[in-house]
Amino acid sequence: MKLNKSLLYAITLSLFVFATLQQGCTPTYPTQADMIEGVKRLCKDEYGTEVKAKISGKTIGVYMPIKGLFNLKNMQLSKKALEKVDGVMLSVSRVALSGSKEIDFYTVVTADEDVPGAEVILTRYVMDLRRFYFRDISRGEFAKRMVVDVRFNPQAIIDRWTGEFTVDEVKLEDFICQQASRMITDEFGTNGDLVGKFKVAECIGRLQNRIFVFNVDIAREGLPMSELIHGKGWHKDVLLICGKIISHVIWAYSYKDFDRISIANKFDNKILEIEKKDINRYRKRKIKME
Repeated sequence: MKLNKSLLYAITLSLFVFATLQQGCTPTYPTQADMIEGVKRLCKDEYGTEVKAKISGKTIGVYMPIKGLFNLKNMQLSKKALEKVDGVMLSVSRVALSGSKEIDFYTVVTADEDVPGAEVILTRYVMDLRRFYFRDISRGEFAKRMVVDVRFNPQAIIDRWTGEFTVDEVKLEDFICQQASRMITDEFGTNGDLVGKFKVAECIGRLQNRIFVFNVDIAREGLPMSELIHGKGWHKDVLLICGKIISHVIWAYSYKDFDRISIANKFDNKILEIEKKDINRYRKRKIKME
């Protein structure tokens, strides 16, 4: 699903300045309860949006049902819904930067009242927010670092009945895996050398026993079966592209608590393993697909 650029650039530099200056003084929201109420108040007073908010560990989460979230003709987010999501993301970020409780991640879950179980989850890392403010990362890089997940969640239907919602604490290693998986999928969907030539059926990552394990299912389209199965360089190059992207994301977040990366392509059972000491070399590697 493609999102409007206004959503990716929702938090403007001037408001970062406002929130960060507040943080240098007495916290605007001195308790966890104040932070939760602060999110609700900002969303209602400034954007006319009623939300629910919770804090789990170092993650603050907001739930906002929107009638007409999706344009049912193309299942894209509606313009009106995007404007509301923009405002809520901004409100949560301001509270995350201005509260006494340390917050690492903030996430917004929005559900369509007309499509039961359909959810859009947007997650950001607070340190990315700070780095953007201090111009340590570019606007374009900041935009790419938001994780967006569109899913069907049966629990959401139950939550609507009970009036509850669940916030799972986001861990940095999981955020890295989600971001790398999305970037791999995007690369094969936008790179002119890859579009129409490859099909990405799956891309899932997790940290297991100090190993970043990624299972992908990427096949070459439009070739005879004999070459698909016994093909040449493209088998290896697909894994190299994945390895380059994963290595870049791990490096970008300075994540050290792992030993290696293991990437397996289900299509042909090929595996690429990258040792931690080699990720810098892989992220800089130039790969040209024929």
